[in-house]
Amino acid sequence: MEKFDIPVDRRGTGSIKWDRAKGKFSTDQDLIPLWIADTDFKAPPEAMEAVAARAEHGVYGYSFAGRDYISSVAGWFNREYGLGVEESWVCPTYGVVTALYFTILALTEPGDRVMIHTPIYDPFYAIIRNTGREIVDCGLVHEDGTYRIDYERMEEQMKAGVRMLIFCNPHNPTGRVWRREELGRVAKLCGRYDVYLASDEIHCDLALFGNPFTSMLAFDEIHSRLAVYTSPGKTFSMTGLIVSNLLIPDAQLRERIMGKLRGAWIMSPNLFGMVAAKAAYDKGRGWLEEEKHYLEENSRFVSDYIGEHMPEIGVTAHEGTYLMWLDLNCLGLDGQLCGALVEECGIGVGDGLHYGEAGRGFIRLNIGCARSLLAKALGALEQLYIKRTSGKR
Repeated sequence: MEKFDIPVDRRGTGSIKWDRAKGKFSTDQDLIPLWIADTDFKAPPEAMEAVAARAEHGVYGYSFAGRDYISSVAGWFNREYGLGVEESWVCPTYGVVTALYFTILALTEPGDRVMIHTPIYDPFYAIIRNTGREIVDCGLVHEDGTYRIDYERMEEQMKAGVRMLIFCNPHNPTGRVWRREELGRVAKLCGRYDVYLASDEIHCDLALFGNPFTSMLAFDEIHSRLAVYTSPGKTFSMTGLIVSNLLIPDAQLRERIMGKLRGAWIMSPNLFGMVAAKAAYDKGRGWLEEEKHYLEENSRFVSDYIGEHMPEIGVTAHEGTYLMWLDLNCLGLDGQLCGALVEECGIGVGDGLHYGEAGRGFIRLNIGCARSLLAKALGALEQLYIKRTSGKR
């Protein structure tokens, strides 16, 4: 636990989160960067040692994902989630968003309709538009401090013609960890209307507070139309190593997607990414449990602080990921919200509008950092809250 509480200075390392924050938010001042989705934690020692050992070899030529790597990936998902993943299902590549982009190209045609549940991770909008497909916005229902799927609207839109659903589980940015029965209804609708299901499960290992994670792979009936997107990046603090894995049960679907990736010369992940991922999947379970405990404590700290000092701010029930979804509409800043947080508080966060119109007045807060940094940010936010609400408690 203590290792997560020690701040790591990432400045000057080419960190997007830290070194590009000023440019991102158009400011000259130093910011508390709580925006882009990576953590400030050092990776598991076993992963660092494995990378150092491989680096010592000195030759870093073209590499491929060997049987030992494939076995590690399949073994992790089978041990953790009892999924029965076969080694043939594991398709290594680099980058979940890149893989989703080429999946759209492989399984749909220009003009086809692709569904998303908004508010949603903003690159989903880009990859649908940039492939010439049409976005079908099936907005989540926000009530009682959480979000749920509108199945009736979802079915109506599928009846009108949807070719693919890009699903997010756990959900980014709201932090929902979907229940098994909820996922079953999604799978059933996709099967009924012949919709391909691309399930982004990159945050799967970060279900918190005892919320059980269920993969879409648990539903055999959708396997012929299913691709699952995973990565050790979020789990083990190694997003910069650019390593991800698709899990695709159906051989024909697997060939269509991976064939499209190969056609663009996108094949095995980064050499050091594979080395680090294998070590983490084989030996990093204890580290992950400590990380999850620390994230839970960070989440409680944020919720308790806001509840005591800024009660008009809405804290969405946080079930998973290291991203919290906060409703700051009480500040009355609308489109100027994130600018005010930069200029008056020195905080850089994810603007809720990036995730769709449903995110207006919200922010996505990254809590994957030392608690002292969160305390500093919340103290600054409190001053803005007092100014804009006359200190409502």
